[in-house]
Amino acid sequence: MVYEPSFPIVGIGASAGGLEAFELLFRNMAEDPGMAFVITTHLAPGHHSALPEIVGRFTSMPVASVADGVPLEPNRVYVCPPDNHVTVNQGKLYLHAPAPAQQRRPIDVFMSSLAEDAGERAVGVLLSGGGSDGTLGLKAIKESGGFTLAQRADGGAPQQRGMPNSAISSGVVDLVVPVQEMPARLRDLAAAIQFGRATDNDDVEDEQRLEALRAEICRLLLSGVGHDFNGYKDKTFMRRVRRRLQVVQLSSLEAYVERLRQDTEEVTALFRDLLIGVTSFFRDSAAFDSLERLVIPRLFEGKGPEDTVRVWVPACTTGEEVYSIAIVLREHMDTLHAPPAVQIFATDIDESALAIARIAVVDCYPAVRRFRHWRFAGRHADKVRLVFLD
Repeated sequence: MVYEPSFPIVGIGASAGGLEAFELLFRNMAEDPGMAFVITTHLAPGHHSALPEIVGRFTSMPVASVADGVPLEPNRVYVCPPDNHVTVNQGKLYLHAPAPAQQRRPIDVFMSSLAEDAGERAVGVLLSGGGSDGTLGLKAIKESGGFTLAQRADGGAPQQRGMPNSAISSGVVDLVVPVQEMPARLRDLAAAIQFGRATDNDDVEDEQRLEALRAEICRLLLSGVGHDFNGYKDKTFMRRVRRRLQVVQLSSLEAYVERLRQDTEEVTALFRDLLIGVTSFFRDSAAFDSLERLVIPRLFEGKGPEDTVRVWVPACTTGEEVYSIAIVLREHMDTLHAPPAVQIFATDIDESALAIARIAVVDCYPAVRRFRHWRFAGRHADKVRLVFLD
């Protein structure tokens, strides 16, 4: 069950060049923004960090290193200590020592847990840093209905652009702005989140108006991107539309419809938001258990090394389900002396999601060992082929 805090929780990820970005961010932040902030950075194992003291110079809010089990409170800043990953569960922060063989992606770890725990009140911010850590975390936050921001490469540009640029190119960032402008946007988002919750039940009062606006938005989407969303769930559709209102800072659905008429890029942005689906490795464990026991053995019955088993995964989004199926197929193949080849075709209409799927970055640590075995090891590593198609 999703825990719903009474205030937004902002996860901030940074690496090289992060100190300058933290200063620009917090010196421009209000004393009482009504949000909790959790900072996660890349530090070498065994490295002592003075980050809480340094960030404390930039803000009047209390800043402290995360203690295991500490409850989150608004108007406070929490800093993940070295040699730890931090997660959030039911509004409390918990520390975890990374396994020695585990790839260190502390920003993805925290933001993914934040997405699950805070839902629509989760906010992810990526600042200066190298690599791609944080991209999958922002993806999880966007899937949950939260908001995502990345530092733009001007006006307080990131010293290292790899981290924010990775997320931006993956299509998971709502707002790309200079870091010194982020406090004002965060304030507006927080106000919009609170207002949206207060007015969630108002829709029923003007059903005819909403139906007309929804029909017009669907028409504009069909005209602009060639896809018909008339069959999309009403509540989910309007929730995603209202989310875009908050991002583009408009106050009414009528104003947003007019924006769509004039701005083809916003039509595309709404289209991508409507395609967001919640996915993870082995998401429905009972279904995968049945697949392993009842279905996959029958797929291989009577087939030898000259045959091919073909599997199609429609609406594959960012690929977690595809790789999960590949893993269980491959594990069954390793029980056979001479298995057939396997081809998995995965399709989706969202090109940005497919781009993430093709990268094959694992965002679920319990699946890492099985994923690596499927991809790199074993007797039949070359007999499974994945094809991602739009």
